[in-house]
Amino acid sequence: MVLSALMRKNMLKFIFLLLFSGVVNANSCVVLLYHHFANDTPKSTSISPELFEKHLQYLQQNSFKVLPLSTMLNRLKSATLPDKCVVLTADDAYISIAKNAYPLLKKYQMSMAVFVPTDAVEKQYKRYMSWQQMQKIQGENMEFYNHSLSHPHLLDLDSGQVLDEIKNAQKRLRKHLKVTAKILAYPYGEANLAIMQSVKNLDYTAFGQHSGVVSASSNWQNLPRFPMAANYAKMPKFKEKVNTLPMPLVARKINPIFTQNPPTLKLEFPQALSKQQKSQFMCFVKGGVNMVWSGNKSVKITAKKRLKKRRSKYNCTFPSGQKGRFYWHSVQWINPKIAE
Repeated sequence: MVLSALMRKNMLKFIFLLLFSGVVNANSCVVLLYHHFANDTPKSTSISPELFEKHLQYLQQNSFKVLPLSTMLNRLKSATLPDKCVVLTADDAYISIAKNAYPLLKKYQMSMAVFVPTDAVEKQYKRYMSWQQMQKIQGENMEFYNHSLSHPHLLDLDSGQVLDEIKNAQKRLRKHLKVTAKILAYPYGEANLAIMQSVKNLDYTAFGQHSGVVSASSNWQNLPRFPMAANYAKMPKFKEKVNTLPMPLVARKINPIFTQNPPTLKLEFPQALSKQQKSQFMCFVKGGVNMVWSGNKSVKITAKKRLKKRRSKYNCTFPSGQKGRFYWHSVQWINPKIAE
């Protein structure tokens, strides 16, 4: 049978999409970042308990595999992560985690990893869980990890102070919660290449606060998480994020501290994009971006306007070919000269 040119073209396109999506489906996981679970806390970092339960219901009803963070990292190393993998995390050990999130996690038999700024706990601030409360809920549904000693901007510290923040917090976690795993979340998601190298030298895995999907090609000292608060936590956005896939890119470490403003991000794809994929590739930042392509495998992205905040993100997406699932890649840029 002789295939028409159109049929051959469509078949090749199908094979390309199948191979392309198969590579990135394998061994990846969406990690979500929460803070407060309450109606009377700052909206920019909060989700209501009612909406959080809807998140858990959606994950359960749509066959997502919600893994403990420690399990996910082990399976990422062994390349055995399931499709539709999700991990739940929360920063800062707020009391609403124990009061409002934990009962729902038990109800739906799901796990959450909480990153603890240990000074706040030691000083018994009312907004934070106590060591006793953490001990009571620690276990199958709740893990605890390092979020530094005093929750500083690590970029404002010298290298010795950065190490003290991490090591002393870990000592307290080991003392009170018997935590031995070296897993860290950077306060405010901020780190430069030097801090990442120091963290690597200490044998820590570390998370930022930039959006994206954890995959085999991710930087283990700056793993992405999708923030879940305010408008980003509403169900349409939530569904979009938990169904995302890691954008297939040639791995490279990017220094988030930029000298040129606006900074330029260069992305390189392992396989040339089709004409349709290239036309659907989009990047977002306030004010828009300029994109300059080099053939079908490389693109340079630059914001049209200077970045004026301490932290800004370039978010890039394009359709995966699977219904409702997009490739996603994000880079957080930091200007440490701007005060918080």
